[in-house]
Amino acid sequence: MVSPFRVWQVVLSVCCYALVTRGVENLAVDPGFRTPLSPLVLPSAADLSVHERNDMLNAFESTLLNMFGFSERPEPQGKKRVPEYIMDIYRRHSNGHDGTTMDFNIEGKTTGTANTIKSFHHIEEHFDIDEAIHRHRLVFNLSSIENEEILTAAELRLFRHAIPDHKIRKRHALNESENITDGKVIQRINLYQILKPVARNRDVIKRLIDSIVIDVRNTTWESLDVAPAVKSWTNDANSNYGVEIEIIDRRGSPSRHGDDHLRTRRRIGDDASLEIHDEDQWFQQRPLLVTYTDDGRTKRSSKKRTKRQKSKKKRRLKENCSKHSLYVDFAIVGWDSWILAPEGYQAYYCQGECPYPMPEHLNPTNHAIVQTIVHSADPSSVPKACCVPTELDTLNMLYLNEKEQIILKNYKDMIVTSCGCR
Repeated sequence: MVSPFRVWQVVLSVCCYALVTRGVENLAVDPGFRTPLSPLVLPSAADLSVHERNDMLNAFESTLLNMFGFSERPEPQGKKRVPEYIMDIYRRHSNGHDGTTMDFNIEGKTTGTANTIKSFHHIEEHFDIDEAIHRHRLVFNLSSIENEEILTAAELRLFRHAIPDHKIRKRHALNESENITDGKVIQRINLYQILKPVARNRDVIKRLIDSIVIDVRNTTWESLDVAPAVKSWTNDANSNYGVEIEIIDRRGSPSRHGDDHLRTRRRIGDDASLEIHDEDQWFQQRPLLVTYTDDGRTKRSSKKRTKRQKSKKKRRLKENCSKHSLYVDFAIVGWDSWILAPEGYQAYYCQGECPYPMPEHLNPTNHAIVQTIVHSADPSSVPKACCVPTELDTLNMLYLNEKEQIILKNYKDMIVTSCGCR
């Protein structure tokens, strides 16, 4: 299989060469061709027919989609919304990422070598609640997790509102010493994997996979480890009967504080405007299952990449090997319908001479120096050393897949950070 880096090099090399040698002009495209043309991506070629140009554009898009792991362009129909938790990860990783690793490093979580984050909302048609004993059953469709993906972590995130003091007093909770610890009003949330469903009004066969203690007077998100269940579901999709959430007090009995503060279902009101507002609020506050996986598409280098020390001499001759601007605008190529962030990115490219004698700031290898010396003595014997990327950075992309699920992914070797002669 051709590596994404190699494909990207070929595509950029062809495009950049055409830009430099032929100039940038508008290209006439058949009206039936759906992709708007970006003059920054593919210039005109006078010797190509409209059909040939369309074929070239189709091949260009197909190559990029294959590099991103798609067989065809996703075409989401619904409203484009991203859970705030996923957007926060994207912002933090994009702002603080130095390009030395493809892994997501999330504070307080062990995500291993994960380079892909996917989020899932539960299937509302399968939602079930037993209000008498405060149990909620949630089912998630995880079919978009591919067999090649290695699960490194998974969490179920639950949002809950604080229970006001007056409601606590009304329920006489403060008179129950079993529920008070250091001034906190305690509940326990147990998370079970449902192993086998049974008839209604009877308990299910299940196993406990995580349990946390909470203070009901705080408004916050809770995170429970759901990796054991996700692993079994990805191994056998037929075993996915969902999870059960149980809320109990410290004695193990159904909590007197209730479970209405735990946001597991939408609220329906009489006011249509309130319903619209609550729809957006519900999207941000509903249960969220988040998986962290390593897609295995990119081989990892055994050597640690280190940043090169920048030369104090920043002056470079314009004709010498250097980094040049190459901005990829997803909106112009019609991909902003499914790529949520970034709007585009600066890919850069390398171009210029590798002269003899070769300056140190061109980061030449010993082999490039020898090749340049031989070429200067006998140009017909060997070609000049080439100006190529010597260091590349990853690109973080937040997008919708063909099932309109939110995915945050790192793509290796997408941005040129330095050039040199090789």
